Amino acid sequence: MKPELEAGISTKGLASFRAFRLNQPAFRSHWHYHPELELVFFARGKGMRFIGDDIALYDEGDLFLIGENLPHTFVSYEDEAVPLVEALVIQFPRSLFDGFVECAPLQGLFDAARRGLAFARPGTDLVTTIRQIIQHPGLSALAGLFALLNQLQELPAREPILLQTYQRHAALTDASTRIRTAIDYVNVHYQRPIPLAEMARVCHFAPNAFCRWFKQHMGVTFVDYLNKVRLTHVCQLLVATDLPVGQIATQTGFDNISTLNRLFQRRLHTAPGLYRAQHRI
Repeated sequence: MKPELEAGISTKGLASFRAFRLNQPAFRSHWHYHPELELVFFARGKGMRFIGDDIALYDEGDLFLIGENLPHTFVSYEDEAVPLVEALVIQFPRSLFDGFVECAPLQGLFDAARRGLAFARPGTDLVTTIRQIIQHPGLSALAGLFALLNQLQELPAREPILLQTYQRHAALTDASTRIRTAIDYVNVHYQRPIPLAEMARVCHFAPNAFCRWFKQHMGVTFVDYLNKVRLTHVCQLLVATDLPVGQIATQTGFDNISTLNRLFQRRLHTAPGLYRAQHRI
């Protein structure tokens, strides 16, 4: 697929790595990739994550390590826009560690990050280290990054996000940025019907050509992709609210509760009501 290439350290040449804090009303859809690895911790807010071919929920306190050139975006839920959402981000090139024999064990961590890595609820000490790297730039930040990555590669509780290394990089150079347009459009408009003809028009295709093109670059049909986005939002609403399932179906773009129930059973192998009962905190 062809997300947007985000200018980073490798293209600017201004620093060996970047560390910054995002504190803003919301995280909006921005499907992109960059040549650096990215470590991102969500201090406040929850929403949906899009990493490679994976679509799932993220929660406050989640930590992710995203490999080089792995497309991704995070979209916060509107009810999390106030108070401000907050993320702590560190971006660094793999080559930063090439000259250090002592850093050889980190290469396994970086290889694993090609599939994306999730660290659920990292310890307080690790989060404190991330904040210190951001707050105190310079040599101390560099030393902190080395220590932080050493901690991460020793953590047993890490989960790969993708089933295999992301395989669509070959299409990045030649495919148009219209895939990013399609993904961002779905993230904004999923709550209402999105006719195929409308989506094709937005991406400047005839409907049949759009269907072939989307599946070629995304690996799934447009309808399957849209339903997966909607079902992920359904799961969040089932757990976070007391809304009736019928109302949730309407709010997430399904034409009726029967359609939602059928797709939910097919993909999650349970009914919405049972899912709510099993996942309520």
